[in-house]
Formats: sequence, structure tokens, C-alpha cells
Amino acid sequence: MSSINTKTGILNPPGKRIKLVTENNGGFAVLISREGLSGRAIFILSVIIFWLLMIMAWAFMLAQYAFAWSLLSLPFWALGMVTLIAFLKMIRLHQSVEIKGGQLLIQKTYNGVTSYAEINVKDISSVSLVEGTYKTLAGITRKGVYPAFISKGEAFGIGELCSREEKQWLVNTLKSVLE
Repeated sequence: MSSINTKTGILNPPGKRIKLVTENNGGFAVLISREGLSGRAIFILSVIIFWLLMIMAWAFMLAQYAFAWSLLSLPFWALGMVTLIAFLKMIRLHQSVEIKGGQLLIQKTYNGVTSYAEINVKDISSVSLVEGTYKTLAGITRKGVYPAFISKGEAFGIGELCSREEKQWLVNTLKSVLE
């Protein structure tokens, strides 16, 4: 059961990842913190490490026959390393949505790189759940549903890795704030 924030009159977000921030000058922000090492992330990391250990054992056994045979493991090493790097990027991803002075700013930051989109609030035709592709914690591109701002026929997605309840809260809250 969600409780209502007495300061804003908006339902408090479910879970611990989303934080609602209101500023004295009428600004409003939603912060989506990084995933970190959750249970899901630890499971995925253990699968990636298991993969790399199996490739290491296989390469070691092949190297006993001839070093050239161990070169067969290179594509599998590359796959494991690319997956590990993508995983590390995704667990450090954090996002924010700020609404202030008729402008909406979406920021996504990982590995010290911030990408952002600035949208005029008047140009937003809707806030809804859209179906599209996004990267999972394992770095795999997946189809799914996530919240997005629709502006001039383009969808600007947020909260792709959030739970279903958090996604629905984002849509409901951002709709009510923009109305």
C-alpha cells in the first residue's frame, strides 16, 4: 500500500530505487537510482563469472595439446568480456526526470557519461507505457514495456529497468504533474 506525500499530494513511489524531489521554486524531479548488486544482478554476475571460468578451463585443456588449439576459445572470451562490460554499465545506470519552468529534462548517466534530452512541456502529447527495445542488466537487447514521454511523434523512454509497479507509478505521477 502506497502512502501519500503530504508535501506534494502525490503517492510515494513503490520500492527503494525511485525518489521524488520537489523544489521550493515549483520544480519537480524524479530520481531513479542505479540497480547496484541486487539479487537479480548477483545471479547474472554469477552466470557471467561461471561462463568465464568454464572458458578458462577449456582453454587450459586445449593448450595442453597445442597452444594453437586454445585460440579457438578467443571468440568465447570476447563474448564473456563484452557481456561483463555491458552488465557493469547497466548496474551503474541512473536516471532523472526534472520538470522546471516549462521544460522537461531527462538525464541518463552511466560510466561518467551523461546523455540527456530537453523537451518543452507544451510539446508533450502524452506520457504512457510504450513497447520498445532496451538493454537488460546482462546487456541483452530485449523487447518490453517502459514509460515514455511522447513529443512530436518521438518517444523518450525512462525507467526501463524498473519493476512493473515502479513503471506504472512513473506514468501516473508524471501524467498528473504535467496536467
